[in-house]
Amino acid sequence: MQIEKQNDPFITEHVVKAKFAIAAALLGVSAGAMAQSSVTLFGVLDEALVYANNAGGGATVQMLDSYHWNTMWGLEGTDDLGGGLKANFYLANYFNLSNGQNFNSESFFYGGAWVGLSKEEYGAVTFGRHYDYSVYLLPNMPGVNATLAQTPGNLDHTGGGYLNNALSYTSPTFGGVTFSGLYALPGGATDPFNTGRAFSLSLTYRGSRLRAAAVATKINGAYVTPTLAGMNTFLGQDVIPYAKVHVDSQNIYGLSASYDLTSKFTVQASYTDVAFAGFNQYESLRTATASAVYAFAPDLKLTGAYQYAALESGDMNTYSLFLDYFLSKQTDVYAAAHYAQAGGASQSAVLFTLAPSSTSRQVAVAVGIRHFF
Repeated sequence: MQIEKQNDPFITEHVVKAKFAIAAALLGVSAGAMAQSSVTLFGVLDEALVYANNAGGGATVQMLDSYHWNTMWGLEGTDDLGGGLKANFYLANYFNLSNGQNFNSESFFYGGAWVGLSKEEYGAVTFGRHYDYSVYLLPNMPGVNATLAQTPGNLDHTGGGYLNNALSYTSPTFGGVTFSGLYALPGGATDPFNTGRAFSLSLTYRGSRLRAAAVATKINGAYVTPTLAGMNTFLGQDVIPYAKVHVDSQNIYGLSASYDLTSKFTVQASYTDVAFAGFNQYESLRTATASAVYAFAPDLKLTGAYQYAALESGDMNTYSLFLDYFLSKQTDVYAAAHYAQAGGASQSAVLFTLAPSSTSRQVAVAVGIRHFF
């Protein structure tokens, strides 16, 4: 999963930030100006041991990085320009904890890279590499707990989608409601993520008990990997395993909400609709999720979830249980179980990001640890 940290309450609630003043000797500024600027170092380390009964044709036991959250480190900073105006920046690098390698060889700051200006009464404008706003649906979904509970192939980008060359605006919050808009310039033929222009819109609400989000994203010239969703055919074409397919357009629409029934019990629901166009064909993926979170204690939570996905190649039912125990605000351990059942001759059962099963079923169990810094 790829999730933009600074806009998500789950990260900001638990990350302990190490702030330090920028050295005046390096910047050549006065001590007074130095005190109004800051840089934050943050990060997450997450690793799980996963058993799957059938991944690529046989049982597997593997280390899975970023099972519960992205393994990453980053820098963000703020410079107070006076009169409430601030300059802001954000840089995030994803890497694999199992071997220390960067998550993607083509982008060092794969998890986002932008700079911009903000003022409380007007909002914030940023420029650079951003996630589209489908990721705002995730805090109200079971996929926030485990990669294997994510929607098929992350084709709806609820686990994070990337747009280069983007301009983003986020409004002030009025009565818990925030609006965001993003426009991305065409990336060109060498861009591995999107070659055409794109836009994304979101409307989010955060109240004392209710949280909700609505998003719409349109990407022209996007790349998708149908194998990650268990598809054996896509847009009328036979799928080459793990090969990226360049589509003319990818349109994403989604809604999600969560509601605290009591201080211990929360219910969640989401629906996404993704429409693809390419090879003079059209195809859609519609996914609905329902989940419930019960807190036995402030440091022990259980999530149960059901997901139904309707694809042109078939359908898939997925069931998940996730138990999370916090040793501290910075460190938690977890255990989970997942089951996927596929229907349709050209649809394989798959839990993102495992290899598809050679049968219509896939079962996986996991234990792991996560640490924020």
